[in-house]
Amino acid sequence: MYGEKIRVIRELRGFSQEHMASELGIAQNTYSKIETNQSKLSAETLQKVAEVLGVSPVDILSNQPTIVNFEPNQGTQGIAHIEHFYSYQREFVEKMVASKDSEIAHLKEIIDSLIKDKERLMDLLKSKA
Repeated sequence: MYGEKIRVIRELRGFSQEHMASELGIAQNTYSKIETNQSKLSAETLQKVAEVLGVSPVDILSNQPTIVNFEPNQGTQGIAHIEHFYSYQREFVEKMVASKDSEIAHLKEIIDSLIKDKERLMDLLKSKA
């Protein structure tokens, strides 16, 4: 759900859970429940979380990766976490590629079988002519 994305964006920004909770006016353990999807976000809280993180609520709720822009005064803080941010997406893509590769191999077997059947049919027709 959205908790993982919020956590990764928070880490990219270099913010602690305590900082986020303070900005939102809630307890740290309450904020932690947001990141672990143990608590649902109200539209108002979602808006506040998005503002603190510098993204839109749509970015948080979307299944698409979020591009996190860094302002000049932020430097490259949090860049090391980008690899983790995309890890769950990479795993999904790797599964899709493996599935595609398996399907391609299966289709090649079917094509090879059809070619052999065609060759046998052509040979049969030649022998009857």
